[in-house]
Amino acid sequence: MEEKQPSQFKQEWEAKKLLKQAKKKAKKSLMDRGHGRKDASKMINKAIKNIVSDNRPQRKAVGRGG
Repeated sequence: MEEKQPSQFKQEWEAKKLLKQAKKKAKKSLMDRGHGRKDASKMINKAIKNIVSDNRPQRKAVGRGG
């Protein structure tokens, strides 16, 4: 017999739940290190955006004609 695949809705719901928990834990960790609430949220959202877009943060070229 074939195993039942979990529904797409359930998978999305669980993924969102895990992401929310991870963000909350990261925010608490940053706040414990002395960052403000809004700064911590901005840092977390920027990190997630970098992961999702699969791009590293862009750096300006060093050297002549920059």
